[in-house]
Amino acid sequence: MNADLVKRIEAGSVILTPNRRLAAYLRREFDLAQRAAGKTVWPTADILPYQAFLERTWDELAGGVGELILLLPQQEIALWERVIDASPQADVLLGPAATARAARDAWAIRHGYRIDPAQYGPILDEDATAFAAWGADYAERCAAARWTDSARLPDTISAVLKTGARVSARGLVRCGFDAFSPQQQALFETLAGAGYAITDAMPPERRGQIVRRGYPDPETELSAVARQARELLATNANVRVGVVVPDLTARRSDVIRVFDDVLEPDRVLAAARDRVRPFNVSLGLPLTAYPLVHAALLILRFASGELPLSDAGVLLRSPFLDAAEQEFAARALVDGELRRRGRSAVTPGGLLHATRGRHPSAAPRLAALLEGWLPAAREARRKRQAPSAWSTTFFLLLKGLGWPGERPLDSEEYQAFEKFREVISGFSVLDPVSPILACADALSALGRLAADAMFQPQSAAVPVQVLGMLEAAGHEFDHLFVTGLSDDVWPVAPRPNPFLPVSVQRALGVPHASARWALEFARRTTRQWLNAADRVTLSWPRRRGERDLKASPLIAGVPEGALNLASGVFFRDAVYAARRVETLADFAAPALAAGIRVAGGSRFFKNQAACPFRGFAAHRLGAAALERGHEGLDPRERGSLVHQAAANFWRAVGSHARLAALNGPALHSVVEEAVAGAVDDLRRSRPDIMTDAFAALERTRVGALLARLAAVEKTRAPFEVLASERQHAVRVAGVELAARLDRVDRVAGGRLILDYKTGRAHIGDWLGERPDEPQLPLYAVAAQDVCGVSFVQLHTREVAFKGLVRDTAVLAPEEQADAWKGVKNADDWDALLRDWRAVLERLAREFLDGRADVAPKSYPATCRHCDFGLLCRVGELMDRGPVTPEEEHGDE
Repeated sequence: MNADLVKRIEAGSVILTPNRRLAAYLRREFDLAQRAAGKTVWPTADILPYQAFLERTWDELAGGVGELILLLPQQEIALWERVIDASPQADVLLGPAATARAARDAWAIRHGYRIDPAQYGPILDEDATAFAAWGADYAERCAAARWTDSARLPDTISAVLKTGARVSARGLVRCGFDAFSPQQQALFETLAGAGYAITDAMPPERRGQIVRRGYPDPETELSAVARQARELLATNANVRVGVVVPDLTARRSDVIRVFDDVLEPDRVLAAARDRVRPFNVSLGLPLTAYPLVHAALLILRFASGELPLSDAGVLLRSPFLDAAEQEFAARALVDGELRRRGRSAVTPGGLLHATRGRHPSAAPRLAALLEGWLPAAREARRKRQAPSAWSTTFFLLLKGLGWPGERPLDSEEYQAFEKFREVISGFSVLDPVSPILACADALSALGRLAADAMFQPQSAAVPVQVLGMLEAAGHEFDHLFVTGLSDDVWPVAPRPNPFLPVSVQRALGVPHASARWALEFARRTTRQWLNAADRVTLSWPRRRGERDLKASPLIAGVPEGALNLASGVFFRDAVYAARRVETLADFAAPALAAGIRVAGGSRFFKNQAACPFRGFAAHRLGAAALERGHEGLDPRERGSLVHQAAANFWRAVGSHARLAALNGPALHSVVEEAVAGAVDDLRRSRPDIMTDAFAALERTRVGALLARLAAVEKTRAPFEVLASERQHAVRVAGVELAARLDRVDRVAGGRLILDYKTGRAHIGDWLGERPDEPQLPLYAVAAQDVCGVSFVQLHTREVAFKGLVRDTAVLAPEEQADAWKGVKNADDWDALLRDWRAVLERLAREFLDGRADVAPKSYPATCRHCDFGLLCRVGELMDRGPVTPEEEHGDE
């Protein structure tokens, strides 16, 4: 800090900054200067951001403003939301909350730059016209309640001072400002008239070393800057390094990752995670981005009725509930169980049901919590109360599930916890502008307040500061790096406010409203950067994605320096360099004894035929992907509904003779009864989906399919249904499994096995050494006296039989051939059965022998819908090529 500014602070001057970060920086620099001067005690520096100075001055003038009340920012936004909600545009706005914030910004610009919409009526577009009406309503509400706001506060202070009101005037030093609006200029003139001695702190002139560098891409640029910062710190631990990242909001996570990798490479180790980083990223995150706060908001949303399945899973696995660590595994199993049920949303009652009982996925501690919490949640859903009362309700609901959990919070979590408690406690400030809120509205308002609260955990002073584009003003560094200065980023693109006439904003020089303003602002900011440190490095990426980039023309005159992209060996590199690689191709599991029972039914053979590893993973390891919830019925559920309806139908009818005897009304009655039974069964398991209206649609759909099937089956040769949806044991080459047959008919030539298909059906899927659909071949070789197998296609586009039989006459007379074109005579039925048996026995022996190599039948088609791609890493194996003999035996 320069000596002149230190003297002014010591003399009692107020130092005014444009933002909180610069104020904190100057206070810290002043304290360091006092300590360097040998002092042990000194008065606190009076350094304030502009808005805080206005609020303090307002408090000093409290006696001169009568009953006028200053609204807080969250109250302003809530009032704008109410105004917009009451407007004719409310029904067509997609984002009312975002619109309220944009309107608040426009209101500030309107007053800051003296824009009166009434003067520009002929050029107001639809948005500006709507805003003019909103502004009038907003102003009327404020006047009626005697409120003022931050946009009009400077004018209100000026008006009070002009009446002769007194303030404790002294020196006022403006530091780090780029430019002043007409409203600010008028205020400063009034303050000067009231006795303030106003001056501007000018940064010292520097003639430092300036260089620019172009890097191959943004990642390389950040990494190189981080490496240079590390080298500077290695030379001088007290060096002050600044890094400006123009798009810091979007790239914050990338910056932290790269700087951790370079400056804190051992942070991957658990013991190093609590250590203070040597760098600080200026922009915080919305409070909602912190897991502890996210969990709290999920609890409150859950109390309001239900959560999407994915959010319910996040809450279940959250460490911020009571007994989370004790029941971590059980709650993960509950998540899996909820996914298997297929519902897209989870209610509190549904979660309680899933956590109860003695099954493996039971979570008794969570069940006990939910039992005590559900009455409070139900009561909260019925309430309509003031925001202050909702604060109490929110705390009770969070406490009911044990938030923030049983384990000790780390420093960042504890600070987030305290900040969110402040937000909930501060919810009561909405009482004047939102007197009564329903549960859903209160939760939405709280969520918006938390999202608006930008939060960054406090940390000790560190040598490297990563700043946004506007935050370097007023700072002094030993070395400043300014990154990302490509021609598409710098100058920034104009962003005029949509609620004010763009031409007026441009004419008045409103920030961000025009390309001219953006260019002049970029020129001023660039000059500030060049004057902020003894050594300044400007850089840009030469390529971003598929785009080639050039340096911003504003830095074209700076001499270009050489690149040094590879310097230093860091923790990750050292670990990698010390590797000893052992390659082992192990594609065989321990063999199994014959007679083992395998779960999964006929799907076992389908998986084994598709890929030996898939069979191993699914049927030996028991691996399975987490299912996902879905709206409506998925194809599997729709298919099961058709299967069940068909089974009900044939249990009632039983034979071709009985079917032929049924006339139109009687047949219709049997079909309706069969479909109704299937729909009722599904309604019991899926009441969330099978509403009255949806059930009626499904009855119509399935009934139509069943009626068409009955019409086709009437044309068949005589048959009798022996079994429908019957499960029986099957043994093939020492593998035992339970198979469920859709239907078995007795026909003239023996038994016909049928499989209903509501999706794709092709008899070619039964053939080959690795059949895609081995279910019917399995049933054919396992049963006795089988004379044919057939798919029964049940689809709105087609209801037909597709199969292979000893003789097509067992299905239908020859004159009905067109209706049975999908049924073929096998050239040699007995030989076909022998081939199928050989194929299935070979697949079974592969499984028993422990074969588990990654060998998909047809890559990548076979792997496209497989759940185990991450487990087997098939992409890497296929890209790498076959395993060599040396690798198979191991090689170091």
